[in-house]
Amino acid sequence: MTGANSLGGLKGLRAAWHAHLPHDAAIPLNQRRWIAGEGSLTARLMSASSRFGVQRLVQAPQLPFADEWQALGLICPVPAITREVLLICDSVPAVFAHTIVDPYRARRDWPFLRGLGNRPLGGALFVDPRVRREPFQFARLSTNHPLRQALQRVLPAFASVPMLPARRSVFRRGGGAMLVTEVFLPDLLERAAPANIGAGGTRLPRRIDMHHTPPRQEERRAS
Repeated sequence: MTGANSLGGLKGLRAAWHAHLPHDAAIPLNQRRWIAGEGSLTARLMSASSRFGVQRLVQAPQLPFADEWQALGLICPVPAITREVLLICDSVPAVFAHTIVDPYRARRDWPFLRGLGNRPLGGALFVDPRVRREPFQFARLSTNHPLRQALQRVLPAFASVPMLPARRSVFRRGGGAMLVTEVFLPDLLERAAPANIGAGGTRLPRRIDMHHTPPRQEERRAS
C-alpha cells in the first residue's frame, strides 16, 4: 500500500507540473520520445518488447496526494479510487502508473475498473469513443515526492535515482474524471521508442501476461 490514505499522503510534496516537458540533460532524446508520445503507452511498450506484463500493486480508496485532487476537479480532498501498477517489458519494470478516479462517478462512468485486475488500463480507455484525454502535464520527480516513495517501497533500488520524469493527464467519460500519472523508469533510457500509434492508440499489442509475478531481485536494479 502507498500510505496515501493517511494525512501524510494528503500533505505530500507538490511537483512542478508543466505543459511542456522541461529540458534536462538527464532526459535523453529516446526517453523524451517515450514521454511525449501520443496514443496508448501500453501499445507502444508492447511493440517495443517481446514480452509485456502488468503487475497490479494497489486498487483501493485512498486520499489523493496534495498535487492531485484539484487536478481531478474535486472541490476538497476525499478518498478516491486509487490504482497503481507496474508496466513490465521483458521482465524489467519500465513504467510505474498511478491512477485516481473521481469516486462519485466511478461506477457509472468507469464500469470496467472494478474487474480490471492485471489487465492494462489503456486497453479499455483507447477503444472507447466516449473517452476524451486532456493535454499532458510533465514533471521531474525527486526522491521525496510521494509517488517516488510509493515506487521505492516496491522497488527499493530506484531510491538511488535522483530524478525520474513523469507525465499525467485527465481522462473524461460522461461526467466522470480519471487522473493517470505515469513515471518513466530507467529501462526506457535505452529501449528504442517506437513511432506513435495514432492519437487514439487503438492498435493493441500481441500479448499481455495477465498474472505477472514480481520482478526478481536481480532485475530490480536501476540502470
